[in-house]
Amino acid sequence: MYKVIGREKLGEKRLGRYIVEFSCRWPQEASFLYLVSTFTSYFPGRIEMKREESRGKAIVKLWEGVYPYRFASTCGASFLDEENPLKETLKPWPDSDYTAEFSLAMIGVEEFIKASREEKAPPELIIHDENDPAFISYYLGDTIIRLKAPRNTVREAYIETSKGKVVQMEKFHSNKFVDYFQGRVAGRVDAYRFLLRLEDGDTVYGKNGVGDEEYIYPVTIRGVDHAEWFLGATYYLIFPDSFTREKKVIHGDRPRTRLSGKIKDITLSLDHIASLGVDAIYLTPIYKAQSYHRYDVIDHFSLDDDIGTWEDWEELVRESEKRNIKVVVDVVAHHVSPCSNEFREAILNENSRYKGWFRFNREPEPGELEALRKLVSGGCGKPTSDLLGKKPFYETFFCNWFMAKLNYSNPEVKERLVKLAHLWLEKGARGFRIDVGHAIPDDAMQFFYEKVKEKCPSCPVILEITNGVSLYPLGITADSAMNYDLRALLLDFYINKTIDAYSFVEGVKNLYVNMPLYAANSMYNLLGSHDTPRIATLAEKCGEKCLKALYVAMFLLPGSPSIYYGDEFGMKGGHDPNNRMPIKWNSNEWNIELLELIRKLSELRKKFLSVKYGFFDAEPLNTEAVKITRWMDSEEVLIIINREGNIEVALKEEYTELNSDGRTRRIELGPYSWVILYKKK
Repeated sequence: MYKVIGREKLGEKRLGRYIVEFSCRWPQEASFLYLVSTFTSYFPGRIEMKREESRGKAIVKLWEGVYPYRFASTCGASFLDEENPLKETLKPWPDSDYTAEFSLAMIGVEEFIKASREEKAPPELIIHDENDPAFISYYLGDTIIRLKAPRNTVREAYIETSKGKVVQMEKFHSNKFVDYFQGRVAGRVDAYRFLLRLEDGDTVYGKNGVGDEEYIYPVTIRGVDHAEWFLGATYYLIFPDSFTREKKVIHGDRPRTRLSGKIKDITLSLDHIASLGVDAIYLTPIYKAQSYHRYDVIDHFSLDDDIGTWEDWEELVRESEKRNIKVVVDVVAHHVSPCSNEFREAILNENSRYKGWFRFNREPEPGELEALRKLVSGGCGKPTSDLLGKKPFYETFFCNWFMAKLNYSNPEVKERLVKLAHLWLEKGARGFRIDVGHAIPDDAMQFFYEKVKEKCPSCPVILEITNGVSLYPLGITADSAMNYDLRALLLDFYINKTIDAYSFVEGVKNLYVNMPLYAANSMYNLLGSHDTPRIATLAEKCGEKCLKALYVAMFLLPGSPSIYYGDEFGMKGGHDPNNRMPIKWNSNEWNIELLELIRKLSELRKKFLSVKYGFFDAEPLNTEAVKITRWMDSEEVLIIINREGNIEVALKEEYTELNSDGRTRRIELGPYSWVILYKKK
């Protein structure tokens, strides 16, 4: 069951998130249990249930909304809330065929709907949380402040600083529950309060909420003082085993074996990569590992023998730096191979200190422990019949014997992760992508993030979050995250056509308004990765023009666009492993028009700082067309994208069209087309 047991207190009368208790009957077969929802990306790990006699409980702080949830172990138990009749069948991950029924938690929804209908908000529903960087952050010389209230209850909102400056806030976004107001104050703000115009008159909103004149004094305002390289950067994602200069001819499916891509192959390809205008290369794992994908890491502190030497790595870093390209490495933080030194010790030695690095959820069945010991002592071959078809007796990633989950309640595990980061920083890495970051507890990620920033403030931490990214505390646990939520919206609008322009804009603005601006402009935006079908294959449903339009939208929306190796010239491939085919170096097989478009989009981001760093707004023009506005200081870029049919747009002001340099106030667009306009303010 779930129940709201209170609200966070931000002042005597000012309240924040809902404090929600989730509980269930503890299943006999489970040793460890987790709450699974949108706020855990539907993975077990981020929020653990605590056992109290025959029940499990978890306390979660949530904003108003509808949350699907289940209770689950990492391998085995997964069940609905038997005490909650509200249910819905969902497909948690767009690229998977998996669907499941979830219980539904309705948090604060009725209060907000009632207030919206009556157009009168109870004081506790007008919200500003100075501890949350989504509500206040510092960004390139400005303080960005937000406030939210039930829809249609606040007519106007102003920020008043303790120095007497008053700035009107804009109503940036409205969804079916809430109006979001945003204001931009030049410089740093020490203290502030809000002046509100309500239906029944004007009031002040201070430290203790509505009616209180005392200023709000934030303890810490997070943000960025200057444009770090990762703000609005363009990434190039490489799956190293497939990034080989050798000609590889594969008939049928890609084998799940090594194709012998080397670090040297990447170094030799840097001129091509640089021609795309990228700022960073993100490499999937290059550590010593068992498999071709190397996510079953044996040793995080050494390079895989098949991929090269430390000299090769140093050359890659050196040559990349010559081209102003950073190297970002994949940190497999969630799990390790059973052949890692730590797990091997935990299995072979009953008294090993590494026992506490992992979680053993049951006693091994006859033959299992012996078979595993033999496996880890003999070079980690294939599991024997004593293990095949059975569920591991320790926590894992997706019930995989070869991916033993690390126990982040152990401080030594957290320290190991930091030690790993420090080594790679010393070796020249300039950022980290955290594999399965959505399933690691927030306290562990915050500890890691803070330690990385102490060592290298300009080195980003990017979480893998496959769903619900705006429900993670970006700016506190990481700089950025893989923006699969934006990808899902783009695919649903352009390819699947399950949403119209109105729903697309609402989804995009819901996404960005719930994260600080510096995180929004650092988000790792993507159309494809080593975990998804290639975008050129998915776009076969809507055609070549549709594929190009997808890139335009991704490159011009807030965030840091990413190119998956080979996607720049239209490589195709379905689900894993066919999305990991060897890169094609024969230019006769390239989609040259797509390649040139991507190069131009990269150039545009470097030319217009408003696109790379700027503020954002979007509005639907009809069911098929969207207007996106990016601006910063005296510069504004306007992008109009159209999906189907024809549209004529009359502009309120005159703009210069990017491709023609001609000035215009009227735009005509056909299916899957776009126009990029700009002006100086």
